[in-house]
Amino acid sequence: MINFPVSISAQWHDAHCATTLSSREQEWLLEPHSLTAKLKAHACTFSVNVLNEQRFILTPQQQAMLKCESQYALNREVLLLCDEKPHVYAQSWLPDTANNNELHNMGERPLGDVIFQDPHLSRNNIEFAHFEKHHPMQKIVSQLNQPTRSLLGRRSVFSLQNYHFLVCEVFLPEAYLYT
Repeated sequence: MINFPVSISAQWHDAHCATTLSSREQEWLLEPHSLTAKLKAHACTFSVNVLNEQRFILTPQQQAMLKCESQYALNREVLLLCDEKPHVYAQSWLPDTANNNELHNMGERPLGDVIFQDPHLSRNNIEFAHFEKHHPMQKIVSQLNQPTRSLLGRRSVFSLQNYHFLVCEVFLPEAYLYT
């Protein structure tokens, strides 16, 4: 059984450390544009499966990372499916705001389809991490009946004007990254 939210705690590295990765891994992990668009370009069909959405209390470190005063955020966890196969697990931290942002009501729509349409979008540095075979992320892999292997993930803090939110994407064993 998977306990939500799934931990994304890991040893995160700045993109300049990506020299240890293959060129294929760098191509996918350091993609500066929409990962959703990149996945759609490689698949005949694309869909989003919402695993979990729940409010949570931000730690002081999370508040600092997101440059927000709000104590609460929505944690959204989804699978991105290409040709009906899960390729990416994504988790977003979307702080509560007074104007109840559109991002809090995404449903089965991909976050990438919305945020990358906004000309005010900016992204901080992409960080990447390895999720080894003992990491809680592997429970998702097991439940999906995919082979257990070390996984790669990336995260960034995005900004839409003064609204900051985190997006973390972990490439599952069947992802194009590994082929």
